[in-house]
Order: sequence, then C-alpha cells, then structure tokens
Amino acid sequence: MMGDFMRKEPTNSSRLHAHPQVVDIFTRANWMKFFEKFRGFDEEIAQEFSHSLVPHSRTHATVTFRGLSMEITPEFISRVTTLPLRLPWSKDEKPIGQAAKKNFFQNNETLVEDKNGIRRASIPYPWDEVSYQIIKYISCEGRYNIVYGYHFRIMRELRYGMDTPAPQKLNIPYFLLQSLIDSSTKVKAGNPEQLAHHGLIKILVEEVLHTFIIPIAWEIFRNMTAEDDINALTYDISPTGSEEEE
Repeated sequence: MMGDFMRKEPTNSSRLHAHPQVVDIFTRANWMKFFEKFRGFDEEIAQEFSHSLVPHSRTHATVTFRGLSMEITPEFISRVTTLPLRLPWSKDEKPIGQAAKKNFFQNNETLVEDKNGIRRASIPYPWDEVSYQIIKYISCEGRYNIVYGYHFRIMRELRYGMDTPAPQKLNIPYFLLQSLIDSSTKVKAGNPEQLAHHGLIKILVEEVLHTFIIPIAWEIFRNMTAEDDINALTYDISPTGSEEEE
C-alpha cells in the first residue's frame, strides 16, 4: 500500500543531498544532523513500540516492550535527535496553519489548492522539495502530494523566520511526540496502516539500548521476540552472570 510505505522515513539522505539548496535551508535550521541519523527500521519493533506506548500527558509517554523501558518526552527526543526545544504547538491549530499557508507565498507565485491543502507540484523550488522532506521525516503523513496548513507553519518559519528568537520558533521534538502518540492511538484502535515514524522509533530505541552497562546492539534486540526480555540477556552477558555460571 503506497500510503503505508510513505509513512516510513527514508533509510538514507541521498535524495536530500541531491538538492544543495534544501540542504542549506535545513542546515541553517539545525536539522541536518537529525536527517543523517536515519539508517533503516524494523517493522515488528515499530509495531510493538506503538502498541506499548502509553501517553501520560502531552509531554510524557512511556514505552515498555521486550523488557525495555523508555520515558519519551520532548527533552529526550531533542537530546537524541539534536533538534532544538522551542515553542510547543499542534497541527490541530488549523486557523494558524491556514494563515501560514496564505502568508507563505509571494505575490509572483501561483498555487493550486486541493481541499484544505496545496498541491506540492505548484510550490516553487526549492520549497516543493523542502515540503517533501518535512512530510517524509517529520509528519510521516503518507500523502506527500498535498501540503497542509501545519506544514506551511514549518515552511514559513524556514523561509521567513530564521532570525526569529529561539523561544518563538516551533518545537519539532514536541510535535514528534504528539505524532507518535497519535499514531499509537490509531494503531491500537485497529488501524495498522496508521503506524508511522519507523525510523525515529529505531533511533530512540537504539539510544536506550546504548545506556546499558554493556551496550546492546540493535541487531541483537531486533532478533529477539516479543516474549523475550532484554534484562535476562543483559544478566547473561554481565560479569556477574558469567561468574555465577563458572
């Protein structure tokens, strides 16, 4: 299914690097290190992560699966992804999104509207490609041909607001947490096609695996089953466990 495929981030940044102007825009926004972190994903791990995610507030969720316990907050996402913490916001703030869409285009630029969005093909370069990368990496919408109001909030900031004081800029880690929660809620409601952020989930899980006294490799965790417990594995390979076996 194309929609399902499009909800998975790219496994490398080759398309992004084919557009130097776009790289420059994201570099000035301090996003490029985030894009460079994506190196594949695992479908089963993404599913288990999503099914086990429990939101406690808009800024805190917990995940426990395969014995791995995670605290997901905007601060944690920011630290792992290197995306800066800024102003909390929501894609549901539609009037603000519609205003951003209206104010994004310059007088000499034409656009083609489609329901609540704009056809990406009508957006001038390099912003058509910027919107594509935002959809692929940030919103994981699945509908990459249409750019919505909340996408324009990000794009307007990238185009006109680079000098805006940091506290007034959009908080992308906060947005990513809301998107993870939204995806999880829909998946648990019986909509598996809504599973999203596969690559981001891998990045977050790997970060926690590396916090063990003896860091756990992604491939080891990936080859476990849903019934396995990572803590039993870490005990088996710890110095104490080895001594007891002797």
